[in-house]
Amino acid sequence: MWKRYFKFIKLKPGKVVTAQFGEIDFSADSIGIEIIQALYENGFPYLEITAEGQAELYGGISETEESLEIRKPRYGKKAKTLR
Repeated sequence: MWKRYFKFIKLKPGKVVTAQFGEIDFSADSIGIEIIQALYENGFPYLEITAEGQAELYGGISETEESLEIRKPRYGKKAKTLR
């Protein structure tokens, strides 16, 4: 179930020893979402949140992230803000 909300990145899914929870087998679907979310929030480098996870666990994208999406430059050095 946790794989709908987070992606395991940079390594093959398998057993990884974590400082917080000991050895976890990331190839299993049965890991509790609370464990995965705690690892993610503590900066675990092998987890990336999905759009569905962001919406379900944190209520969508934050206002800061939304404003950064709006202000990304288009092309070149003299790009205007997207407003």
